[in-house]
Amino acid sequence: MIWPRVIGQRRVKEMLLAAIRTSRLPHAYLFYGGEGVGKDAMALELARVVNCDRHGEEACGECPSCAQMASLQHPAVRFLTPLPTGKGETSEDDPLAKLPDADVHVLQEQLRLKAQNPYHTIRLPRANVIKISSVREVRRESSFSTEGGKRRIFIISQAEAMEAPAANTLLKTLEEPPGDTMLILTTAHREALLPTILSRCQSIRFDPLTEQEIAGALVERNNVPAGQAATIARLASGNYTKAVELLDDDIMELRKDVVDFVRKALSRNVVDIVESVEKIAGTRDRDVAVRFLNLMLLWFRDALVLSHGGAVINEDQQSDLQRFVTNFPRADLLGVMADVEKAISLVGRYAYIRLVFFRLVVRLRGAIVPGAAAHATPVPVSRKTV
Repeated sequence: MIWPRVIGQRRVKEMLLAAIRTSRLPHAYLFYGGEGVGKDAMALELARVVNCDRHGEEACGECPSCAQMASLQHPAVRFLTPLPTGKGETSEDDPLAKLPDADVHVLQEQLRLKAQNPYHTIRLPRANVIKISSVREVRRESSFSTEGGKRRIFIISQAEAMEAPAANTLLKTLEEPPGDTMLILTTAHREALLPTILSRCQSIRFDPLTEQEIAGALVERNNVPAGQAATIARLASGNYTKAVELLDDDIMELRKDVVDFVRKALSRNVVDIVESVEKIAGTRDRDVAVRFLNLMLLWFRDALVLSHGGAVINEDQQSDLQRFVTNFPRADLLGVMADVEKAISLVGRYAYIRLVFFRLVVRLRGAIVPGAAAHATPVPVSRKTV
């Protein structure tokens, strides 16, 4: 297996290997595709291989360069990600200079986790944009020479988080790239990037991972029993990062909670609704809330597919799904899914979790039971409706 640190993506690997073999690596790549499919992992692996002291098609894992990559401490490789803004910080400041020590510590810990697991999603409080100061450092450092003939590589993760000033600053480097510099932008939202940036990068699309690839990785990397790995892989929708996150919870219990939440959201019993919200939101654990909402999104996706005669992912919940579809034939399921996605976004932006969930209850009722949102009290629904 070539580049085993990266799960699947054989087509992409072959494209990159062909460029290495013919010495035709471009000065800028754009890796795009869904979340958790290995875009960052591939960018890090490409940097590892390109700068390996043995100059082979595989990184040796033993040379000084590979050792530095193993801890993301390579002097010629920089990994950029959205950062919070410090108090009184201006665009002229070093991107870390005005950050509190606590924020810097969190960043260092997140980078350590990324070095251990390239599929780890870096999460920092209040980190919504890639700063223009970070991009200016790219331009400044790209003019420096490297030791030992190494290629200077900048990996810009979540590139869609660049606001216009930062993106325009990056353009200057893309237009006049030094010969030994390569930029790799990764994004799940290619449409959010400036057309001028897209035109100056060689774009490579990443495919969703197959259930077999995810299940195999869970067994090999996470020591998950094969049966459980197969179930989680089916729920992960091509996203290995999501699959690993699902391991952190009692996934079977959380999936039951989704059905219970939907049932209670459609009931008249305000006490039940409050208890259901408190069960998830009361922990104040944003990661758990996001995973719960992603499972809910998948459940409603199944309801939509089932209503059109398709096969569901939550196979063991098909009877619940069928009852829901039968009892709510006029439900605006696309609208429901949009509302759940909005809730995921709000939780990720550090909104008040309880408020997000109570708002979602109102939105669900309005979309599933036409006119329900206008009632002062919830609409009565049988315990067997869902």
